[in-house]
Amino acid sequence: MLSENILIGAVIFLASLLQGIFGFAFMLIALPLLSFFMSMKAAVPLLSLFLALLSGILAFRFRGEFAFRNVRALLIGAIIGIPLGIFFLIAFSDWIIKTVLGILLVVYSVYSLFIRRVPFRLPVWTGYIAGFSAGALGGAFNITGPPIVFYISTQEWTKSNSVGSLNFFFCITSIFLLLFHVAIGNITQEITVTFLELIPVMVTGMLVGVHIFKKVDEDNYRKGLFVLLIIMGIMLLL
Repeated sequence: MLSENILIGAVIFLASLLQGIFGFAFMLIALPLLSFFMSMKAAVPLLSLFLALLSGILAFRFRGEFAFRNVRALLIGAIIGIPLGIFFLIAFSDWIIKTVLGILLVVYSVYSLFIRRVPFRLPVWTGYIAGFSAGALGGAFNITGPPIVFYISTQEWTKSNSVGSLNFFFCITSIFLLLFHVAIGNITQEITVTFLELIPVMVTGMLVGVHIFKKVDEDNYRKGLFVLLIIMGIMLLL
């Protein structure tokens, strides 16, 4: 049990550190790593607690940078999609979930590694579709980032507006995800205790990441991050 907590703590620290550097990498890093020594049905509720706290801190940090009109369609779609994703998590086996997650990581990482900005702008109504897709992925894996980041990459928003909108979206959806997990009994006493014990680890990792962000070349680190995610996705598929 102690060795497992040490491994969980190491994953939480690494994912929080990368979140501090990159802004949305927490779940993309933490979930594949935890899935190697935890069941997805235990890992997803545990990480939902960390995601709610972490995104809340970042949303507060960027509280003056987002415009609600930019995320309204995304949030409505996500709220509808979240229950579907949670049903997927409960109804299907770990093997199916890991396969879907592996494909998701490879496709998203290849896209992010080779395409900086898509050459078209999606209409506002497609935000409902992106939000629904993000909600379904969030319910199943607590990973809402890929559809939202793709949608935002097609919009002509300023950098500060994009970052603020992303963090506000993650904050609201993570709270909804957490409430659903609590309602259906996924948040057990053991998961809660583990979360409380590792909060200092999460906060430390985030602060170290924010410090490193100021010194590391973002472009080179971005490439390294997505190469790592591609490797993780392939490992899950194998």
